[in-house]
Amino acid sequence: MDRRESIYIEGFSHENPIPAGCRLGGLLFTGVIHGGENGADPASFPAEFADECERMFTSVGAVLTAAGGSLDDVAKFDIQLGESADRAVLNEQWCALFPDPARRPARQVSTGTNRPHIRIQCAVVAVVGDAAEGGIHG
Repeated sequence: MDRRESIYIEGFSHENPIPAGCRLGGLLFTGVIHGGENGADPASFPAEFADECERMFTSVGAVLTAAGGSLDDVAKFDIQLGESADRAVLNEQWCALFPDPARRPARQVSTGTNRPHIRIQCAVVAVVGDAAEGGIHG
């Protein structure tokens, strides 16, 4: 594998020429992952917030899979909500994805997204592949 690998997934894109994620060795960093198919097209976003949130987590999972990992490899989520009132729905889905409190990744939530029609977005840091198995202690 090249030192740096851009990760693209089917059914998700940014409007700018950037990948969904970048793997550098055993580390994976995503760009902003939202709950639509195309950040520039409001019509590609679900009508319900819960569906948009679920689609965001599905896209994160697809990026992780494409990079050789899974949700089990995530160290941290940085999540932005359009409205703080949507935190309860986020927490419900979060607990469904990570039911064991002793095995959840770190998470930071803030309010404010980069487009009005984007009600939730995130960026993820994960340790994937061989580094996830044996550590990254050089």
